[in-house]
Amino acid sequence: MFIGVYNLANFVTLLGLASAIVACFSAGTNILLAVCMFLLSGLCDMFDGRIARGAGSRTRKEKLFGIQIDTVCDMVSFGIAPVVIAYHCGFNRWYDMAVYIVYAGCAAIRLAYFNTQAIEETPDLNMKAFTGVPVPFSCMVLPPLMIANALIDSRAIVNIIFAAVYFAVGIAFIVNIKIKKLNIPQSVALIAFELCCVVSMFVAYKK
Repeated sequence: MFIGVYNLANFVTLLGLASAIVACFSAGTNILLAVCMFLLSGLCDMFDGRIARGAGSRTRKEKLFGIQIDTVCDMVSFGIAPVVIAYHCGFNRWYDMAVYIVYAGCAAIRLAYFNTQAIEETPDLNMKAFTGVPVPFSCMVLPPLMIANALIDSRAIVNIIFAAVYFAVGIAFIVNIKIKKLNIPQSVALIAFELCCVVSMFVAYKK
């Protein structure tokens, strides 16, 4: 009746997309909620692939669809949502726009390249490593930036920090380096880091 492939992994991917959309809509009124929903999308991205691989045998069409829908959702979650959040934090000058264009453009290139690699270079469509920094890396960057935004009094300094970091992260997306996928202990450590950042962010913004 409907086109597409429907399974638990893809629903988790779509949950991440929904979280990113909520983050975009709430950024103008509740920045803490926006960042938390953004991080939830990152959590969904961390586990949807594991769920898919643990679900048993899948057809090539199911694997291809999973790769494609994950990429489309990642572009919204990690290519667009961080830009919207930063914009609503007041970083909306002309040079910020230029940085956001570079950031989003590099994210799009990185995601398209990942799909190309998965299809052309891996018979089982299971990438063992990444080329370029994965776009969900923005989940590790945005919370510390938000903490800096709350704690640093000088707006000029914060403006420079945001622009420099977004530009650097965007370029990192397309740098030709190999990065291994996270294992379970590394994933747990990353989640713990994000939780610490969230707590620190709430403390910083309540001062």
